[in-house]
Amino acid sequence: QQEAVSAFLSRGKGTVKAAPGAGKTIIALSVAERLASAWDTWKEGSVFATLVITPTIDLVNQWKRFAEEHGIRNVVVITYAKASRLVDNGVFWGGFTFIVADEMHHLQKGPAFMRILIPIFKARYALGLSATPPTDPKNPALRVLPVIYEYTLAESQDEGYAAPIEVRPVPVKLTETERKKYADLTEKIRIMISRYGADNYQNKPFGKDPETGETIWGGALTTERKQLVAMAEQKFEKLHDLVTEILRLDTYCPVDDAPNRVLVWSEYVVALEKAKEVLNQNGPIAELLTGKTPKKERQRIWQAWGTEFPVLLVAKLAEEGVDYPELEIGIIIAGARTTRQNIQRLGRLLRPSPGKEKANLYIVFTRMTIEEKLLSLMDGLT
Repeated sequence: QQEAVSAFLSRGKGTVKAAPGAGKTIIALSVAERLASAWDTWKEGSVFATLVITPTIDLVNQWKRFAEEHGIRNVVVITYAKASRLVDNGVFWGGFTFIVADEMHHLQKGPAFMRILIPIFKARYALGLSATPPTDPKNPALRVLPVIYEYTLAESQDEGYAAPIEVRPVPVKLTETERKKYADLTEKIRIMISRYGADNYQNKPFGKDPETGETIWGGALTTERKQLVAMAEQKFEKLHDLVTEILRLDTYCPVDDAPNRVLVWSEYVVALEKAKEVLNQNGPIAELLTGKTPKKERQRIWQAWGTEFPVLLVAKLAEEGVDYPELEIGIIIAGARTTRQNIQRLGRLLRPSPGKEKANLYIVFTRMTIEEKLLSLMDGLT
């Protein structure tokens, strides 16, 4: 962390690429403290203020709490969505000397968020934080906030700042009906690729739906195939069996050393809703958290997780910033096919804590489908 702080102070602008659990929040707050102290000396009578931009409301609250705990004053925390709405407000941006872009890889997501790079470029000091920044050096986000310091996952694990992790593949099969549908969609996608190329078929028409007469687009075929494997029947049966085994619910008396928190991810809320129904069929052990969950209910669920119920079902909401060091078990039932998302999910399990020997990530995937690629994407991440 000290090396990262020194690297930034020598440059004044750039990104710290550090593995999950390496203390990126502490790095940013330490920079703010050092800059504010020097600013009081250089600019007597002026106010040093820090703006933190972060992806979610939960992270906004987390940053505010950390800043207060560390005694860092004049810190404003907003989401990327709000920052994009304020991007043309020069008075707002002019009030901050130091800007922190938490999970800065979000700055490459579409023109609205990329425009935030303009006030970041103009800022006197700007720090990007991410375990997974863009890899293309020509990416606009990296041209404004180039990587100035890197701390790898291997280094973090070797030095005891990240827990060892074991990835456990859990294969299931498509039913006969699901397999026929999958083969049909795959053949249609093959035809589209032969017509337009792998990079261009998504926004091209395949033909007309024989029942509705509406145009079928290449992207819709891809989405339908992903949703088909995400909702495979055997996944939910296997999830139920897996959670029962992990929590030792098949015993006749409570087991003291059974984990009290299990995190389950899916890209699709509909899959999580079905998972909740399956897991709760013999009693309430799982809660569902989505981006549409009201703020008060969201806070209640976070606080009750691990005491009132053990299984938390989440989509992308918990890929970033969830801070439960004792968390040892994660399960993916419909995996993202990007390395960035997989690293973020691993990061929820990597934080070390007393008595935590290792973490386990179970990947429930359908055999002989696109989901097998998820396993190859995990190679080298653990």
